Amino acid sequence: MSTITLLGTGTCQIEANRRASSVLLHLDNTYILFDCGHGVLQRLLEAGVQHHQLQHIVLSHFHADHISDIIPFLQVGAWSRRNPRTTDIHIYGPAGVQKIIDGLLQVFGPGSLQQPSYEIIVHEITQPHFKIGPYSLDFISLPPADNHGLRFTWNGKRYAITGDSYFHDEEIAFLRDVDLAIIDAGHIEDSEIVQLAASSQAKTIVCSHLYREIDAQQLQAQSTSAGYQGTILVGKDLMTFVL
Repeated sequence: MSTITLLGTGTCQIEANRRASSVLLHLDNTYILFDCGHGVLQRLLEAGVQHHQLQHIVLSHFHADHISDIIPFLQVGAWSRRNPRTTDIHIYGPAGVQKIIDGLLQVFGPGSLQQPSYEIIVHEITQPHFKIGPYSLDFISLPPADNHGLRFTWNGKRYAITGDSYFHDEEIAFLRDVDLAIIDAGHIEDSEIVQLAASSQAKTIVCSHLYREIDAQQLQAQSTSAGYQGTILVGKDLMTFVL
């Protein structure tokens, strides 16, 4: 069974019920993590996935609430006495991701975050499309903050996930007519979410990366009045969608 699970729907704020940004894709037998903010490793365990089963991490951009659990993730792979890593870990991101990973290895020492039995393989994505094994993914720049969104097609349906983003034409184009969109709703107002829904006509929009409480029913009513024909949901940690 293939799924999308929201591991973290929060931000840099420390909250009891929300961890920072992260979405887990389970495609066939491959796990792909999109962003890796604080507290996400605990959520990964709660979702039933051991750290050593995860071989691919995609970083949308380099804000700490999207990448900070990279450090404990690499450390547990190297030193945990439960399920230590024996397979390579692939880390993908925009230009600069190699410098970040190299910097972490230099600060902590390679032996602290890696063992000789596997490699940390870094992929700098400089084109709007890339592949993970047999899977083709779009990696689209979405202003501001050098943020990127991840988009892919699975069994004839389209899926899109954003990191940090604001309301703009690039965001509308990124989400247009997708079947499931997981969006950063923390940096935009309710009125902009309504415009984004009506303009993109994404069939289901899940509001994530939340700094504030959102009234899904009110947003749904306003969006429907504006011509939106789909469904708006407020994301919660560990919310799962079957693909």
